[in-house]
Amino acid sequence: MEWYEALILGIVQGLTEFLPISSSGHLEIASYILKTNPSENLMFTVVVHIATAISIIYVFRKDITQIIKGLIQLKKEQIDFVLKILLSSVPVGIIGVLYEKEVESFFTGNIVLVGSMLLITAAFLFFTYFKKSDSEKNISYSDAIIIGLAQALAILPGISRSGSTISIALLLNINREKATKFSFLMVLVPIFGILILKSLKGFLEISETSNIYLFEPSYIVGFFSALLSGVFACKVMLKIVKESKLIYFSAYCLLVGSIGIYFGSKNSDETFYITPIKEISELREISKNSNPPYLDSLDSHKKLIDLKKLDEEFKLDIRYASSNNFMRSKFYENERAFFDISAADRLIEAKNELKELGYGIIIYDAYRPWFVTKMFWEGTPENLKHFVANPENGSSHNKGCAIDIGLYDIETGESVIMISGYDEFTERAYPNYVGGSKRQRDIRDMLIQVMEKNDFTVYEYEWWHFNYNKCDSGIMNYSFSELDSINSI
Repeated sequence: MEWYEALILGIVQGLTEFLPISSSGHLEIASYILKTNPSENLMFTVVVHIATAISIIYVFRKDITQIIKGLIQLKKEQIDFVLKILLSSVPVGIIGVLYEKEVESFFTGNIVLVGSMLLITAAFLFFTYFKKSDSEKNISYSDAIIIGLAQALAILPGISRSGSTISIALLLNINREKATKFSFLMVLVPIFGILILKSLKGFLEISETSNIYLFEPSYIVGFFSALLSGVFACKVMLKIVKESKLIYFSAYCLLVGSIGIYFGSKNSDETFYITPIKEISELREISKNSNPPYLDSLDSHKKLIDLKKLDEEFKLDIRYASSNNFMRSKFYENERAFFDISAADRLIEAKNELKELGYGIIIYDAYRPWFVTKMFWEGTPENLKHFVANPENGSSHNKGCAIDIGLYDIETGESVIMISGYDEFTERAYPNYVGGSKRQRDIRDMLIQVMEKNDFTVYEYEWWHFNYNKCDSGIMNYSFSELDSINSI
C-alpha cells in the first residue's frame, strides 16, 4: 500500500468511525476508487482501529480518568456506568462470536444492501429531529441493553454505529451529552476485544512473513491520519448532537443510500460497448477480401463438436449470435458453440467439478471463424486492441481451442454477477484485478483454478477466456453453416 493510499484510508476511517455515516460503506468506496483492499491487509486494519480507539480515549480522557478513579474508590456512579457499558457490549459480542461467518457474508460488495442500510441510518437520524427539547435523564440498565442492540445492528454495512446508538438513546429521552459520551465509550469494549484477537493473528502473520513490518511508512501514515481525523470527528460529533444537527447527516445518508441502490440495482453484467472505428459493413468487406495467415490443413474441423449436443447442462449465451456484444452487431448465423473434442472432454470435467460447488457453466463463445477475428481487430480502437486477437497470428478461438465462459447458480438458474461484464474492455476484466468485492474475486479465482486444473490457461487480460493447453488444431475460417455442410459429407 502506498503512503498516499494509507493517508486517504486513514482519514476516511477516522472521520466515518464517529460521524453518523457508516465507516464500512465509505471504506469500501474509498478502497474501490484506490483499487486497494484494506480489509485483506490485517495489520493496516488493526493499526487504524487502534488509532481511532486512542482518539476516543484522548477526547474523553477526563471522563475516563474520573471513571477509573471512581472504580478504585468503589463509587456507585462509576461502577454502574462501567456495568452498563459492559452490558451494552453483550449483544454485539454474542453476534460477533457466534455468527462471525454470517456477518462476513454481508461484506460482499453488495451495494444495494449497503444503500438500503444507509436509508435505515437516515431514518434513525431523521426521527431525532423531532426530539427538540433535551432532558436530564440518565441511562438505565434497560436503556443500555436497547442501545447495545442498536450497536449490534450496526454490524451490517451501511448502518452507522454512532448514528444508530445516539439516535436510539435520544429517542429514549436520554440527555444528549450523556447519550453521546455513552455511545463513544461503549465502543471501546468491542474495539479492544476485536483488536486483541486480530492483533494476535496479525503478529503471527508477521512472524511468518518476512516482508511485512509493523513500522512500514504506510502503517505510520495510516495511524496518524486516522488518529487526527478521529479526534476531529469526535469533537465535531459532540457539537453536532448538542446542537441537534443530525438531520443534515440524515439527508446525506439518504442521498448516498439512494445512489447506491440505483447503481447497485443495475446489472453489473451489463454489456460493455465500444464505438467501432469503421462501419460494420466496411468491416465485413475488409474481412471478406483479406487472407488469413495460414489455414488449417489438418482437417481440424473434424475435431469440432457441438457442446450443447454433447452436454445439455451447458447454458448458451452466444453473444455474437445477437447484437448483445461489444460492437452491437450480429456476427454468427445462429447460437452455436463448437469446440475441440479433446478440450470438450476437459471442459466437462471442469463443469462437473463446478457443479459440486453449486455452479454451472454459461458459454459466451467457443470456435470463432477467422473473418470475425479480423472484423474485431479492424473495428477496435488502437488503445483497446490488447483485448482482441491479432488476425495476423490468428486466435485460439479460430482453432476451436478457446472458450469464453461465465457461471450460473444451479439452485436459482440465475447468472452469477462476476467482477466484470463479458467482453468488458477495462482492467476489471484482468484475472489479477484486485478491485470488486471479495466474493466476486473469490468466485473468479475459483473458476480459474478449476479450469487450470483441467488443462486450460486463462488469458492475461480476460478472466472469462480460457485456452486449451494441448491444442494441435490449425486456424479455420468456416462459418457455422459451412461446418455443418462439410461435416455432413
